[in-house]
Amino acid sequence: MLLSTGWCLALLVFTQVTQGRHYDDHEGSQETETYDDSWMNEIMGEHTKESRNARLQLREIGSCPASHPHVYYNGQYCCASDKEKIYAPQGEKCDGSTIAFDSLCCKGNNHMRCPFSSCKEGSQGSEKATELQLQIEERVKGMKTLEEIKNYAESGDSLELFQWELFANLLYGSIDMTDETVAWIINDKEALETLVTSGDVANYNWKEAVEILAAIIKQDENAKSGLKLKLAVAVALTFSNTVTSMADGSSIDGIARYHNYAKWADERVLFEPFYSLNAWEMRYVVGSWAQDEELVWARENVLDDYRDPAKIGSVAWKMVEYKLENDDGVSVHHKDYYYGKPVTMEWITIVGGVCGAISRFGTHMAQAFGIPGTPVGQPGHCAFIWLQNGVNWLLSYDVSGWAASSTHTGIQYTWKRPAPFFTMMHEAQKDLNNYRLSEKLRIIGASFVSDKDLKFSVLEEGTSACPLNYDLWSDLKDAMTGEVQEELIESAVLPYLREHEQDFSETKDVALKKDVTVSAFQSRAYRITSVGGEWWSDQESGAWVEIHLGNPCSVDQVKIHWWGISHASEYDVMAEIGGEYVKVASRSDETRQNSHYNPWGTLAGWSGITTALKFELKTGRKDPWYGKYFFGMRQVVVMGRETHEASVVSRGRPVATSFSDSPGANLVDGDLETMTQWSAIHQHGSANIQLPGLCVLYSVGIEWEGAVQGSQTLQCKVGGEVQASTEGEITETDLTDCLARDLTLNLKGAESYSIREVEAKGHCFSTREVFKMKLEEGFANPDASYSEYVIKDVAGVIDGFQCDTCF
Repeated sequence: MLLSTGWCLALLVFTQVTQGRHYDDHEGSQETETYDDSWMNEIMGEHTKESRNARLQLREIGSCPASHPHVYYNGQYCCASDKEKIYAPQGEKCDGSTIAFDSLCCKGNNHMRCPFSSCKEGSQGSEKATELQLQIEERVKGMKTLEEIKNYAESGDSLELFQWELFANLLYGSIDMTDETVAWIINDKEALETLVTSGDVANYNWKEAVEILAAIIKQDENAKSGLKLKLAVAVALTFSNTVTSMADGSSIDGIARYHNYAKWADERVLFEPFYSLNAWEMRYVVGSWAQDEELVWARENVLDDYRDPAKIGSVAWKMVEYKLENDDGVSVHHKDYYYGKPVTMEWITIVGGVCGAISRFGTHMAQAFGIPGTPVGQPGHCAFIWLQNGVNWLLSYDVSGWAASSTHTGIQYTWKRPAPFFTMMHEAQKDLNNYRLSEKLRIIGASFVSDKDLKFSVLEEGTSACPLNYDLWSDLKDAMTGEVQEELIESAVLPYLREHEQDFSETKDVALKKDVTVSAFQSRAYRITSVGGEWWSDQESGAWVEIHLGNPCSVDQVKIHWWGISHASEYDVMAEIGGEYVKVASRSDETRQNSHYNPWGTLAGWSGITTALKFELKTGRKDPWYGKYFFGMRQVVVMGRETHEASVVSRGRPVATSFSDSPGANLVDGDLETMTQWSAIHQHGSANIQLPGLCVLYSVGIEWEGAVQGSQTLQCKVGGEVQASTEGEITETDLTDCLARDLTLNLKGAESYSIREVEAKGHCFSTREVFKMKLEEGFANPDASYSEYVIKDVAGVIDGFQCDTCF
């Protein structure tokens, strides 16, 4: 974690800016406190925007090539000589003196036009970036297909992309390329890829990061590979900006921090998950605001019951007493609360503290054992997150939840400041190879491909390699300007719609994490459709539970996990079918296992597409623990299949016909009363109906003028390609696996044709909706609150896509 001096002081006086909240555990509170959270009003993602803007700038502004290194004519031309040509009419701008940016003449006329929109005198970084840019442009311009670009991105030559990325971020700094260790870093595949793909660096401090990494490697050759390389990169990136001790405000030595963690790793005093962390995760270990001796103290003094990677963060509120005043009655708001001494971890356990001290202590305890962690700000409160078991980020000492949690000032982050973006980067980094491939495709597509269709294909393929790469979605939005071929977009997103429909129609618990409304204790209602926990009611009769399924569902089975002995001896189950509730089951229909304590009850399913269930609980049993709850449920599982509500999707849509004996629009006008029709006096005919999006079609009906005429073939098309078809003498046909942007009707076998109406029923999605499906598939747990926050953010980016079906 990186710390600014101002924030260091803020944390040192946590107890001076709080008014007290007491915690018995990390979930509950008894009092209120205020916390200085003005930092939360800062612009989100500022250093990420700087880094991205540097790359965007390099696409437009570069340095002159080595053959003509001198910029003149206000950045429009490059000269091979460092002298002006003498040309009297131009005066001092062409007098033979040293060439300058605003010179108008080049000695010997040995000049060339700037290869960018504009050139400037650059740093070593920008000059090297320019050289690489020209090299990559020359390579990529001969590639006409996505397959060629993918092959390049997966080849050894593609290392130049990350070299360019690094030098693009060095626009404002130079590194010593004659240094052998620096040269090794830039040319070693694993070292460079680890450096460039382990998160953003604040303040353009990539020069400092490279220099720190080189210094570590010079002192420890083991830092060139494996765990030590990841550790060295983590230190280099983190300490590229100053990391300040929370105890006394001094700067922490990054290279010493590397050597200590390397030693602790060798001594195996760190928890086992540390040895599997990637470099990005290690940044939130080595960036601890605790001094190294404090981390040693932490390992020696942690409570034995919490010496566990699954529990270590939770030790904070066990070892630190929440105190508004110290033992001498000095307020937490006073500078003498800690008696003027360094606020070390040990001293906090002696004096106590409030939310800042407790969250900081929990973070440092995790880091002492090699478990990533960081404090996060919430409105009026300080919480913290830590990587429990090295697997999942856990929000601890929480008041406001993930959505209201943001990275503290002074801590580096990737993409955006809100804490849920930690989980997005964590998920993206789980498959490093694909994340790195997605980054290469992003660089190529955003910076080196000019053809709009190919640019779209490359960036879209990047989101397939890693749908959790936030920058890719932003660059894809830039490419989706309404000028990309519609058929190309449709073909690209079709596989995700097909996969979604397959998953959607599978038998599963259709109630899982769905909304629940109850007659009492609404705050506990969500537990009924989650795993774990319980809901109860103190009503002796008349209690009820209503589960909203979200989508229409067929129901095969309902299982009820009752709580304790408080299960209903009488109840009815009502199902919402066609907008009305009907009784579908009761207690007499239930088969119950373990009929006394925490029993499971099972009900058979019923016919009828259901949108909600309601349990009307009539007679219960008082619980033996609290003596006041008569009904209780641990979980309700509804096994079934989700469906979409079918509607007519063809009405009023554009129609193209092979012959124009009558308007094609008559086929889809919905008018059966005035007998409008479409006619063709030909042996063969066809009509193509453009649907309102990417549609899942369930059925197609043809209303003929009289009997069926000839035989017909119905084709479901996406991107101009036939996805499914059916043929015969069609009046009404059910369809399976029919995904379509266009519905084509081919006619043959008769002398003429006369059709009143073609009616296609189904459910349609916009391109944006399908991209959002793809995004959600990338999350291991898309329903988690932290995932929902990020998905909503990226969905906002997707909402900016422009195309015919991006409604």
